[in-house]
Order: sequence, then structure tokens, then C-alpha cells
Amino acid sequence: MSPKAIAASWLTTRLTMTQSAAGLARRRERLWTALRPALGRTPALAAFADGPLSAVPITEVAALRADYGQWNSLGCSHAEIHAAARDAETGGPGEVRPGVVAGYSTGSSGSRGVFLAGAAERADYIGQILARVLPLGALVRPMRLALMLRANSRLYSDSGSRRRPFLHLPLDLRPDEAAARLAAFSPTVLIAPASRLVWMAGEVAAGRLALPALSRLFYGAEPMGEAERAWVAGALGVRPDPIYQATEGFVAAACPRGALHLNEHSLEIELEPVTGTAGFRPVVTDLRRTSQPIVRVRTDDYLELDPAGCGCGYAGRVIRPVMGRVTDIWRFAARTVTPPQLSEAVEALLPPPAQWLAIATPDHVELRIGHGTRPDDLAARLGERLGLPVPVLVNDTPPDPPIPKRVRSLAFGLADE
Repeated sequence: MSPKAIAASWLTTRLTMTQSAAGLARRRERLWTALRPALGRTPALAAFADGPLSAVPITEVAALRADYGQWNSLGCSHAEIHAAARDAETGGPGEVRPGVVAGYSTGSSGSRGVFLAGAAERADYIGQILARVLPLGALVRPMRLALMLRANSRLYSDSGSRRRPFLHLPLDLRPDEAAARLAAFSPTVLIAPASRLVWMAGEVAAGRLALPALSRLFYGAEPMGEAERAWVAGALGVRPDPIYQATEGFVAAACPRGALHLNEHSLEIELEPVTGTAGFRPVVTDLRRTSQPIVRVRTDDYLELDPAGCGCGYAGRVIRPVMGRVTDIWRFAARTVTPPQLSEAVEALLPPPAQWLAIATPDHVELRIGHGTRPDDLAARLGERLGLPVPVLVNDTPPDPPIPKRVRSLAFGLADE
């Protein structure tokens, strides 16, 4: 991969980060026009290649994942794409066409997402990430990046170079082995699931683990409450900031102030209101991907805008860290509870590093908690805080290990939106 291509993407992204919201909107219009040739080669989108974005029907994630052969501009079949992704999963090149690689998402429910990316797209992606999450001078300073993922991918590993060495740590490594490799590699930037950061923070706080000094720390793929985020920051000496990456796009990233901005320099993100809540469901269009165009794909994530905003200068809208999916919302007849509301209520009663999982059914809520102290009247207080119409049952059985991902809220047998 060309370092010049990465640098060009970094520079372009940095320049867009100074534009106004209106300037970003005009840029998205230009990108949509430039995307038309790739749309014309994509079976699911060819009929809409010459029209406005608003004319493209919204597609559910499940429909896209059911036939990736319809959602690429390279003529690849669904079977070819999955075969290449499986090859990458086992350490192979994962190429579905010369220079074009496939890979799986971390996968938390249903069918796993698959991405396609050519060399230019991977360079563009890496340049965008470096520009969005690191300080202005990061590209010219040595940097050591460590990433904890279920499996390695050239989407990330291609970022490595002599000045930017890269370490992948698979999630099936024992935590102590992962910590030992981290210490030997001595990263300056670490990206990991929230559950791994919580484990590391606990080990550091107990004096059983020493981590190298980090310049930036990020979490993704799993929810992390504000109290937990502050606790990890206190233990590790650096604040963990969110990255919102989905198979459907690099949706949002935290600025140096810690605010999570939608990446509206390269994505068109429509926010559909979720009934009975203050939140939204995103409909994502990635205006920079040509091998696998993503146009008006409705994801399952539950988002809330952050009314505090941010004064960092980037005009992308600010959202609160993603705490769950729309399917995690509890809808009782007279009460709706969203994932952020649940997290705030539980963390007020069970401070970090308590591990927990709450499961709602039509006749009760089960709260599974790990070891540690808890209030004797935890069930009553949680029910009161959330205004629940059903009793809360506390189960001292710890939540299952976070494989493939940690979840905090589940709903069974409740009403849909």
C-alpha cells in the first residue's frame, strides 16, 4: 500500500475537518456524483445510479448480508466473497480479486458482516482514521499501534510500516498473554473492546500488570458506560475514547476532547427517530467505497445526539457513545427503557468494575452480576430508578464471557417498535 496514498487521504480528511456543516454537505454531494460509475456496476444499485441519493430505497442490514453478490461493483458472487473472508480469517491473503481483500466483522448477532476493500480504499480508510483520531503531527511522528480484534485483517494490518509498526492481538488470546505481548510491543495507541480494557484496568489497579504509557486509548465493538470509562481512565492514566466502526462504514470517531463525532466528511448519515425514545436509528451511505458501495443501509444501532455538542472545530454532529441496538430496547406496555437509561441506572448502583447483564421479559427483569459488593436492596432500587412495571430478580451468576462481544441489555418477548 502506498504511503503517499495514506498521506493524501490524511491531508484531505484534515482539511475537511475545518469545514462548516454546509461545506461538508456540499462535499457529500460531490462525492455522491463521483460514486455513480461504481453504482452502475453494482446490481442492487444500478437502477439508481443516475438519480439522487434520496431515490435509493432503504435496505436493512440483513437484506444486504443475505446476498453480497448484489452489493459489489466487481462482479463477485456471494460465495466468492465469503470464501475470501474465510481465507483471511485463517491467515491467508483473503483476496477476492487481485488487490481486493475481504474480511469478516467481529459479529455480535445474526449473520456476520463482510467488507471488501481495494488497495486505494484501504489507504483511504487508514488515512481517515489517522486524521480523525490522532493529533495533527501524528503522521510525521513514530507511532506504535496495537489493535485487539477477533481476527486480523489487511484493512488494519496494511497500516503498519517502519515508522508505524502494527500489532494485532486476537481476542481468543488469554488476557495475561495479551498483556505480555502488549508490554513487549510498547504501543503508543491501543484500540480494544471495552471488556478487555476493563480487565486491564483491574489488573493495573491490583498491581499485577504494568502497561506502557499510551498517548491515545480507544474502545469499540462493545458498550462502555460513563462511570466505567472514568474508572478505566483513572487506572490506566489515559481516557478511553469511543470509535464507532461498523461493517457498513467508519461511522464516528472521538475528537481529542473525547466527543464522538459522526464522520460526515465521507458518510451521509440519516437519523430515523425511534418511536417512544429520544434516539435514532442510522441509515448509512459510505460515499468513498467503490468495491462494495454501501448506500442507504439501515443499521440496528441505537443512537442519541449529544446536546452538549463540541467546540473542537469539526462540524460532524456529536452523538453519545453507542450503548446497544434497537432490539435491546425494553418496551413494556407503559414504560420504554433504552440501553443508555439502563446503563446509567445500573452504574449508579453497581459502580465499576462490576460486570453485569440485564435481561427483560414480559413478567420480570433478570440482573446477572459478577462478584463484588452490592446493595441489599439492589433489585428494588433498580426497579424504582427505571420505573419498571415488573419485578427485578438479581442473579449472582456472572454474565457469560464477552464472546464474540460483551452485551449489557437483552429483551425477550417484548413489543417491537
